[in-house]
Amino acid sequence: MPKFIINNPGSWDGNGLSEELETISASLNHLFMFDFQEFSPNLYVFSSRDCDHDLLCEMVLELRESLIYRDEDDEEEMYLAPVITCYFPSISVQKFNEKIGFDAYLQGIVMFQFQLKILQQLFLFCEERGAVNLILMINDTDLVYLDIYSRFIVSDKKITTAKGEQTEIVIPIDGDTHDEIADFMDEVEKEFRKTLWHEQTVNSAFREYLKGHVLSAF
Repeated sequence: MPKFIINNPGSWDGNGLSEELETISASLNHLFMFDFQEFSPNLYVFSSRDCDHDLLCEMVLELRESLIYRDEDDEEEMYLAPVITCYFPSISVQKFNEKIGFDAYLQGIVMFQFQLKILQQLFLFCEERGAVNLILMINDTDLVYLDIYSRFIVSDKKITTAKGEQTEIVIPIDGDTHDEIADFMDEVEKEFRKTLWHEQTVNSAFREYLKGHVLSAF
């Protein structure tokens, strides 16, 4: 069944790490919907939707073993470990402009938050399955998303795949990355709220947005 994230931190029954990330994700009272379905052994379909803004995303995830480098006692060694890989798709924005208007800041920040929520759920999915890395394959046309994920990346490189040349980025699944995701999502949300409240008197797009979204003033 699809999972619904609303502004209700007590609705999650996972571990401590999941609880923290789930609480952060309930930002701005937006209804975020996501679902993981097993397609075949080690293949999953991840679907997500921002119902407030009609943003849709779907991707196939593969759980596999990969050689990982590990530094130990000043020596580098390799070992097999589970990783999650996926091709990052373009996000459907067919009705997005109708919902959000044509203000560049609103378009950018709402998309930014949607991307972070996607990363958050992918992170938790990796954690639940014991994967040590999340590996994303990104087309050149979607490289703008690297700006969103850049602070979490440990490596990126160009590779040739069946779909042509792609950029492969690696995000580690560990406590440090969790803390960075949680802190960054909180920072983005607070800045968004402040901007809307402080500039609504001179920006009509912000005023219209606030009419349909109940936000706490700072």
